[in-house]
Amino acid sequence: MSRSNANQNVCVIGLGDMGSAVAQALLAQGHRVAVWNRTAAKCGPLAEAGATLADSLPGAAAGAQWVVVCVLDHAATLSLLMPDGVARALRGKLLVQLSTVTADESRALGRWAGENGIDYLDGSILGYRQDMLGARCPVVYSGPKALFDANAGVLAAMGGSPRLVSETVGSAVTFDKAFYSFHWGSLLAFFHGAALCHAAGFPTELYAELLLGQVGENTREVQRRYGEMIAKRSYKAEALDVDVMAYAHVIALSEELGIDTSYPQVVARYLDRAKGRGEQSLATIFEAMIERDA
Repeated sequence: MSRSNANQNVCVIGLGDMGSAVAQALLAQGHRVAVWNRTAAKCGPLAEAGATLADSLPGAAAGAQWVVVCVLDHAATLSLLMPDGVARALRGKLLVQLSTVTADESRALGRWAGENGIDYLDGSILGYRQDMLGARCPVVYSGPKALFDANAGVLAAMGGSPRLVSETVGSAVTFDKAFYSFHWGSLLAFFHGAALCHAAGFPTELYAELLLGQVGENTREVQRRYGEMIAKRSYKAEALDVDVMAYAHVIALSEELGIDTSYPQVVARYLDRAKGRGEQSLATIFEAMIERDA
């Protein structure tokens, strides 16, 4: 269904950290926002910011053109949306699922929405509350492209950077796992380096400062270059064996300083599986990761 994206009525269900941030972001972009939460006390700050407090969930949905649900999980979603009064109020509207759910759960909700005449997109927020409020939060969606395009304006108000990753419902919550893999892996690497510095008597502030200086254009260029190699499945570049030999010293130093070696051992295992591939780039580890018989 095509809708005008300017100054529209949006209902936000669920006012945890991210749900309240979504509502605030929509208000900041000039949309009329109604909010509903099981714990009514959480609605107060948003009411002060200009949101309307809904007396009931069916009433909130009935007065909106878009309904965004951002609650704990699939069970919480079903408990709120399945009652007949809510389902009737959602008919002909766009339901955007931003709760923490699995791909199968999102597909099941999408089927239910279709059976009840409700448009449906599922999404995953790839950032934090402050990113959402600063309009710099990527949010990935899956569902019909025509539906995504027709509602791009309101979707952009929720975070500032919406992207459609697939027309297959449920794909957004699969895509986000790749993002999380990088995000948490990079944080784990940061923490391990900080632990090494602490144990060796170096200022962790200096470590963080120098690392932040390095994690900039140089790192982005390396990731871009490796991304191209993976896309082409061609890794001719520097010798991987040199990297393998150098990283062995990280494990040795960790053991010497009494630092947990679980993280570097994982890295070393992948390096070991990838070595012997000849004069190739570090990006050849991608091949080691997708080998099912490894």
